[in-house]
Amino acid sequence: MSDSPLNCDLPVTDIEQQLEKRWYRTHGERLASPPARKVVGVSDSSEDQDYGVAYICGRFLDIRTAFSGFRRAQLLFINLFMMALLLLVWVVDVLFSGKALQATATFLVPMWGAVYLFEIFFPLTLPVRIDRQEGVVYVGHRGTFYRIPWEEMEVSFSHNLQYLGSGVMWERQYYSHIYLREKYYFCGKVPKSSLLRKKISSTFNEEMMYQRWNFIVRYFNDGVTVDDEGHLYGANLDSYNRYMADEPRQRFIGYALFSVFLPAMFWWKISPFKYKWPREIESIFGKNNYY
Repeated sequence: MSDSPLNCDLPVTDIEQQLEKRWYRTHGERLASPPARKVVGVSDSSEDQDYGVAYICGRFLDIRTAFSGFRRAQLLFINLFMMALLLLVWVVDVLFSGKALQATATFLVPMWGAVYLFEIFFPLTLPVRIDRQEGVVYVGHRGTFYRIPWEEMEVSFSHNLQYLGSGVMWERQYYSHIYLREKYYFCGKVPKSSLLRKKISSTFNEEMMYQRWNFIVRYFNDGVTVDDEGHLYGANLDSYNRYMADEPRQRFIGYALFSVFLPAMFWWKISPFKYKWPREIESIFGKNNYY
């Protein structure tokens, strides 16, 4: 498969080559900032972006970076699969008067529980916080916290090829990264390298990556719009409660659906296994930790 550059009009960069350690190599890297500029021809809407947004308000935006889509949706697909499989086995049991359901449940239920244990004990990571009031971006990376001026923030797009299994073609996976320079160190552990990078997003949909970036740029320039409130009310439980404050019946129905298909909405609110912003940043924003 061709390893051509990404399909956008942003300038090519070799900033990755400056890294002291490259955990994995990407290709076709293009620089989206500075200055922060949108990808031409791609929407800047927040529609379908709630999976990657932890919190939004007039002052700041928290962007999820790690396993955002996977961790939010994994229990949905696993629950549907397990319930459908157990229902099918129950039907077989009824029709043939066997013990298939008991045997299957003995095997599947512990596996089902193990997935929940993973979700419970795997720590929730901090988002990237974009403070549009002060024009800075806060990034935590392995105990080191950076405060990067928006006008100097370096964000790039790149890709590599992922092999998805026998009989399946190589698929191109796209990334957006933010670069962390030692001069932007704010608090926490002293940086061990002069330049690091942190993944903002990864996806197999190139346009969705561009839309996410365009939305971030538009938010920083224009703030929260009415459409954003409608598109992002499901970003977290607090946002959902505010949006449904006058609709108690619909909120209850939503809770019932979340409990089965999207339990992360509740768990991310109460989980004790979370990384937290240090007191230097909490002194600016208060104890506003979103995940």
